[in-house]
Amino acid sequence: MALATPQISETTRPTSIPATLAVYWHLLSLDAPTVAALWCWNFARVAHIRLPGLAPLQLAVGTWLVYVADRILDGLSAAKPERLRERHFFYSRHRTAFLMAGAMVSPAFAWVVFTRMSPAVRLEDSAVFAVAALYFLLVHMHGHAAERWLPKELAVGVLFAAATTVPAWARAATERFALVPVVAIFAILCWLNCVAIESWESPPSNTSHPTTVWAAQHLQRLALATVALSLALAFASLQNSARFCLLLASAMSALLLFWLANRKRYLAPVQLRVAADAALLTPILFLAWMR
Repeated sequence: MALATPQISETTRPTSIPATLAVYWHLLSLDAPTVAALWCWNFARVAHIRLPGLAPLQLAVGTWLVYVADRILDGLSAAKPERLRERHFFYSRHRTAFLMAGAMVSPAFAWVVFTRMSPAVRLEDSAVFAVAALYFLLVHMHGHAAERWLPKELAVGVLFAAATTVPAWARAATERFALVPVVAIFAILCWLNCVAIESWESPPSNTSHPTTVWAAQHLQRLALATVALSLALAFASLQNSARFCLLLASAMSALLLFWLANRKRYLAPVQLRVAADAALLTPILFLAWMR
């Protein structure tokens, strides 16, 4: 079945260069890789280790490949055309270009994994990837039936946080305890991000998981609770300046999600999607203190 491919609607068409760049940051699937690389680097600072220069880049490339595959497969499905968004239509229009880019990037990515990645990191990365790939296949093969036992938003949030943590976690044999609070908060932020996007793009339906419906209904309270928890953990971490800064950044991210939930009626879905992902970039504000 052919997939219709409308252009970006007039109500969501960006009207300035920064807005245009932000929309294409999302449409080109560069948002999740940026977030993953940024938090990966900051997790390493919390654990007092220096990652190889390739580690955040490798994580970003791997994340990009996964998101490209997911969006192409979503666009090929005609079962739920009403759930398709502008990013899916964008991928439909440029599917050949994305497939060619993926075909060129994948061999180089695999070569780095098997020749430049340490065995410990490769083992833990492989475990996370295997779980993610299994869930990925189940969702695309069985749709909502696969989400009955594990909601997509929770699965994506936890797996994304786990994959982002692996480069630092595998190398921080004696500093893993320091990572636990920030990783837990980041997983909550990723989950809230997914819940927000799902609820803002598609009103809850009978196919939505009950936990997602509940979280969407209480998104503002959950965001404020995350702010409070992040601040409490931050002031309990004054002895670790990097962890303190990252927890402050987490509180800011949760506060931004709360603000977006209050302003959602004034923004188009694609703007909300971009803003929800941009809300996770707050660690940039603390880079000078994370060295």
